[in-house]
Amino acid sequence: MSFSSDDIEAVLRAVDRATEELGFCRNRVWAIAKSLRGGPREFPKLLPSIEGLPHEAKKEDHQLCTFDFCEQSRVNFTLVTQRHEPPCDGNRCPSVNFPSDIMESAVREEQQTTAWDLRGTKTLRHNERYMAISHVWSDGTGAGSQARGHVNSCLLEFFQNFAVTFNCEGIWWDTICIPTKKALREKALKRMQLNYKAAAVTLVHDCFLRECEWRDADLACFYIVMSPWFSRGWTALELQMSQNVQIIFKGPQGPITKDLDKDILQAKSNIGTTTKPEVAKDILKRLRGEEVDRLDHLLAVLGPRHTSWPRDMAIISGLMIGIQLPENYAHQKIYQEVLQKLGKISHAHLFHNSATMTHGYNWCPTNIYDLPVTLSANTLQIEENGNLFGEWNIMSLDHIKDESVVLSHAHPLIEGKARLAQKEKDQHMLLVEPDFTLGRARINRGLLVKPLLRRDKIYLDCYCDYIGPIYFHPPLISSEIPNFDPNLLFKVHVGNDETTHNGSHQRSERRQRAQDMIEDMKNGSLHPQYRKRESDMETLDVTTWDELKLSLEFKKAAADGDYENTEALLEKVRDPNHSDESGWSALHHAVWSGQTKVAKLLVKSLNLQQQTARGEEPLHLASERGNKELVLILLKGSTPNLGREDGLNALHLAAMGGFSGIVDEMLSEHWEINATDPTGQTALHMASARAKVDVVHALTKQNADHGLKDNRDRTALSLAVFGGHESTAKLLRNAGADPNGYEEGFTLLRQAVMLKDNTAITILGGLGVDLEFQQHNYTPLHDAALLGHVDPIETLVKLKANLVETRNVYNDTPLLTAAKFGRVKVIEKLANIGADLEARNEHNQTPLHLAAGRGQVDAIETLIRLQADLEARDEYNQAPLHLAAGRGQVDAIETLVRLKADLKARDKFNRTPLHLAVDNGQVDAIETLARLKADLEARDDQGQTSLHLAANWGQVDAIETLARLKADLEARDEYDQTPLHLAAGRGQVDAIETLVRLKADLEARDKFNRTPLHLATDKGQVDAIETLIKLQADLEARDEYNQTPLHLAADRGRVDAIETLVRLKADLEARDDQGQTSLHLAANWGEEKAIETLAKVGANFEARNNFCKTSLHLAADKGQVNAMETLAQIGADLEARDNRGRTPLRLAEDGRRDLALKILGDLIKARLTRDVDVDIVNES
Repeated sequence: MSFSSDDIEAVLRAVDRATEELGFCRNRVWAIAKSLRGGPREFPKLLPSIEGLPHEAKKEDHQLCTFDFCEQSRVNFTLVTQRHEPPCDGNRCPSVNFPSDIMESAVREEQQTTAWDLRGTKTLRHNERYMAISHVWSDGTGAGSQARGHVNSCLLEFFQNFAVTFNCEGIWWDTICIPTKKALREKALKRMQLNYKAAAVTLVHDCFLRECEWRDADLACFYIVMSPWFSRGWTALELQMSQNVQIIFKGPQGPITKDLDKDILQAKSNIGTTTKPEVAKDILKRLRGEEVDRLDHLLAVLGPRHTSWPRDMAIISGLMIGIQLPENYAHQKIYQEVLQKLGKISHAHLFHNSATMTHGYNWCPTNIYDLPVTLSANTLQIEENGNLFGEWNIMSLDHIKDESVVLSHAHPLIEGKARLAQKEKDQHMLLVEPDFTLGRARINRGLLVKPLLRRDKIYLDCYCDYIGPIYFHPPLISSEIPNFDPNLLFKVHVGNDETTHNGSHQRSERRQRAQDMIEDMKNGSLHPQYRKRESDMETLDVTTWDELKLSLEFKKAAADGDYENTEALLEKVRDPNHSDESGWSALHHAVWSGQTKVAKLLVKSLNLQQQTARGEEPLHLASERGNKELVLILLKGSTPNLGREDGLNALHLAAMGGFSGIVDEMLSEHWEINATDPTGQTALHMASARAKVDVVHALTKQNADHGLKDNRDRTALSLAVFGGHESTAKLLRNAGADPNGYEEGFTLLRQAVMLKDNTAITILGGLGVDLEFQQHNYTPLHDAALLGHVDPIETLVKLKANLVETRNVYNDTPLLTAAKFGRVKVIEKLANIGADLEARNEHNQTPLHLAAGRGQVDAIETLIRLQADLEARDEYNQAPLHLAAGRGQVDAIETLVRLKADLKARDKFNRTPLHLAVDNGQVDAIETLARLKADLEARDDQGQTSLHLAANWGQVDAIETLARLKADLEARDEYDQTPLHLAAGRGQVDAIETLVRLKADLEARDKFNRTPLHLATDKGQVDAIETLIKLQADLEARDEYNQTPLHLAADRGRVDAIETLVRLKADLEARDDQGQTSLHLAANWGEEKAIETLAKVGANFEARNNFCKTSLHLAADKGQVNAMETLAQIGADLEARDNRGRTPLRLAEDGRRDLALKILGDLIKARLTRDVDVDIVNES
């Protein structure tokens, strides 16, 4: 194939980008380029643009690699230290041991796999489900330096979790499943392909791919073919054999898996993609389902790959083309068996420059992957002894000038033999490829051989001992070569036939000069025959077998797809339905292994409803494997809706696998569409969770109930959304699913925000979800702000432009919420997208207020840096510094003051930040503000200092702190009251004691000449009264009206205070400036309880004031009816006269106290009647 200069330039540019800009291995890049169907010229189509990559390409350690050799391919990665799965750092990660004796026993026993159960206690039976792991040892997922069978528990758990997700009971992981003993390892490797073929799923782990963010199938294809995993030799076998391949990529919330077939290879390409995805997909598809039956195919698939052990490449080659490898074969012998199985090669394959094997295979390199990949037809047949048989054009060396022969790139052995042949031209000749001669005038190369004729019966056969290729510069002109006919072809054998070349076979009687042999061949005396290799297979002899052995072999033949033996054994076995220990019949085995032809044979004779120990009919297995052809055969004879042991029926399994054709067939047979498994999930749940779009479409088309919730309250839509499956979610939305629904008490959008799942948020936005719906008084954007989730905010705002100023029930914007909780990055993000820094909540507070009140220092600094108003005022005219002080946020205070906040700022009540700190007992804040030079004697609108407030609220620590800071203990407010007055009035006993201890004036007088004791009594603060008296306060102190504390207690009706004062020896008959006793004041104000108390302790109820009035006079004058009745009851004189001769009745009359007048009249009549009755009694 010729390349134009434009092709070459494009290839070089693409290779340079891949190696220099993207950092891929040169050897890997060139190997991939050569393996493309169109050759290297297709490579530029494979590369995406740098801008198209969602993350920075991973730079690999391949700087020293060349296009012909990868340095890393020769590194022994089996000793790479085993990785720890984050967040484990390895410090306390125990090692889990898988006993080697159990695994070795499983290798010896064919009915047992080497897959371990998830508990690591035993290996599984061959029909139990397991997950096979395909991985890269250089990533640290191999055995490493640990003892064989030991793995890090965190890594094991990582894989086990995936196994559980895929409903597997165990894992097959070569790290713990391949013996180290040579003989057993050999045996295990021979069965390697079965480990993947029988696996329910193959999980691909490559750290390179794990760092590749999943975007779409096209980009994933590129990453896969360029990954270290894809360059492994074993990968080719694993991809060919595995029925279900799941690859780990980087997801929004951590690792996610994508189905290689469904999600990647079968996905539609994106419009406008920068690559031609079919180029990468073609590479992968050649390993998924295409049988390797040609040498070029095998070379293209395995040639670019590497293994840690060279012999493994030979083993892989044999397994890929289906050879049953014999024991202990040398790798050259395996390669020879591979060539025999393939049967044919191309002429062009022989033009290599490598050392070769011996005998009949002396044309073949010791490593068959040194053979070139060609596009030529395979027309040379491989004979039983390794010789090649086919047509060539023949040329004598006599007509070739030595100087035109080029040997500079030949292997030294080939070059040596070629030089010798040039000296012995009469013993050698040149074979020319038919492709080079037909229609071409120039000959660039030829195959140098040493011919010998051998008589075979009556004919002659030509055997050509392979010497090697030679090249011509300048090329030979065919028309200038004497006696050369490019259309004349001869059949010859190429190789080294021992019986011919060692003289043991009868040679021709003819002359043995090469030129003579050429003449003989041209004369038609040559009749060569192809020597076909006879089969080494022996006929199966079952005559001596017992029934058990027959049954076992019957199942094995069915599983292996051996139709002839299965058919023969079907006639021999007594019970075709016989099952093994796990309940699997031959039909189960055939179905699970995908042996369709054998299964078709068996369904005629075997029970289709026979169940395994896990409750599986063959239909379950066919559905799980996605074999529609087998499902159609089994469907009508199987049990509809039957759940196996884990509750999954065949419809569930088909839905999980994405097999829509099978789902359609089952629904057409009226299977229950909404049947649930033990977790409460329907087929729609399962398909939605796994993005099986075609299945979801099939189910919704048949009206599957999308509103059903599983045991965890999840709908199918939820599973699709949080799985990142946009197309699936849209299908469900179109079918009527509600994106605003609740699950586990939260809307889907709120869950997505809390989980920082931007993919889910975007999907929900596309489904028309209500972006401003408030749950628990928060919108989703508020939730994101509260939690500090920046990316969800950006995602939400992109979905709706004005969302940034949305309000919750508290009138908070997201920025207010972020400030409250100190979410700096959110504040910056919201400010950057235009959020209002001075937005106000229901209390007219800005974000800075909330940050200050919560002590969010970083948020404060960020807001100020963003130009927030440092002196903004809320509904109480408080600045941010007020809130910080009131809540004791010391760091916030220091930060605000450092940023020039006003220490003297006044709120609605003229209070400074220090007032608020004291008011709330925030001692640390008091000390901080004082240290920052706050005014200790600043007055609020009531003239109160900070110390007043501390005393008023009983803040002892604050009092002591302020006193220590030299605050004025005798400071006066607008009523001329000291802090001690306020403490007494509020009954703050501890504060009273503290202030007095600090030398506050116990007898200080306020504006009304009242002492602290007066205020305590006025407010009925009994404990304060007792404390003040205990501290030597004057019990008889007089205020501006000459009233004692007892007067005030009576005046206010403070019964407890009266009793306390009297108990403490207060003067019951003390007079004020109007000559009134305490009882006068109680009567004047109608305090009947106080009257009773005073009378009970001996107060004189007939005492007269300066106007000769008794207590009853005052009560009557004020119309205090209850007081009048109380006084009358205790014997007050109803006819007492004041200084003007007026009785209480007269005062009531003058004051028009009608009720008092009536009651007094009644009381007088009652008393007169009682007095008459007493007189009559006395007279009698």
